[in-house]
Amino acid sequence: MNDLELLRDYGPDAPEASSAALSGARRRLMAEVAPAASARRRWGWGRAGGGLHHRRVGLGFAAAVVVAAAAGGLFVLSEHRAPADRSTAVQLVAFDAPVYPIGLQARPGGLAAPTFSGGVARDEQGNERPVMTAVFLATDGVSDVYLAVGDRYVPPDAAERVRPVSVKGDEPGFVVERQAQSGRSVVLSWERRPGQWVTLTGNGRFGSETAVRALASTVVDDSQPVPLQVRLAPVGWQLAAFKDNKTVTLRDPASGEELSVNLVEAPAEDPMSLVSGAKRVGTVQVNGRDSDLVQTLDGWFLQVPLPDGTAFHLQAPALLTEEQVAAVAAQVTVAPRGR
Repeated sequence: MNDLELLRDYGPDAPEASSAALSGARRRLMAEVAPAASARRRWGWGRAGGGLHHRRVGLGFAAAVVVAAAAGGLFVLSEHRAPADRSTAVQLVAFDAPVYPIGLQARPGGLAAPTFSGGVARDEQGNERPVMTAVFLATDGVSDVYLAVGDRYVPPDAAERVRPVSVKGDEPGFVVERQAQSGRSVVLSWERRPGQWVTLTGNGRFGSETAVRALASTVVDDSQPVPLQVRLAPVGWQLAAFKDNKTVTLRDPASGEELSVNLVEAPAEDPMSLVSGAKRVGTVQVNGRDSDLVQTLDGWFLQVPLPDGTAFHLQAPALLTEEQVAAVAAQVTVAPRGR
């Protein structure tokens, strides 16, 4: 083919390429990219004591289905299958969402059911460690309880007086007393078992060493799934953080790309107004529900209504296809509010 033919067929005045030609070019490109991408994939956090636990499950993208017992009360979003002829560089696999490992055997009166958050904190050596926290808010607005668990001791951020103590006779621990404008608080940390450090913070009427020690005596093993669950994700992605039963963020450790799901009280009437750099909006079906899909300058924003009148927003990078964004949304589950 000479230069004139190239200009005629592929130059600025060339006729628009057909859908079949574009589809064929995409498949060839993705076939070349996929082996290099798969060589970089690794899976996320392991488990140490009470830390976060994630493992890869050998479940293919096309067959990923969430199944839950009716008694569980979950909003179960069913299977979504990608078109058989669609090839991408991103593979989706089943994802184990976080489970909070402990609880209070008897929740004191005046405390609401817990909300769960998780992220990282720095230990005494400055290393980042995974930490999960259950927050029990009080009706009086000041007498809250925070129950955190991780695999190492994480000292207080401020320069406070830390006093060594023992808990339950022989478990080593530390206590910190604080005085703030809102009242007094006490922090008790101890090694409940090898590789599991628990930290109890009592505020208001729980802001005494006697009160936090009484709470510590009621801590038991109690696996509690975080209510907002993302059960399908790109292979190799890890849990980055979750907060207040309303937000979950996953991250690709290689590229830093993120995917997040955020629970909201009601669907927005104009989802494009929520997104910076919105280019276009369309409607996709997520398990029979019309859902607004917004394409942005660097990815996707999907709003999915839920049966109880709430909704969730899913933000994903551009490396996922429209079908994959809908597939991830189809595997999001939202449990009823705490017990």
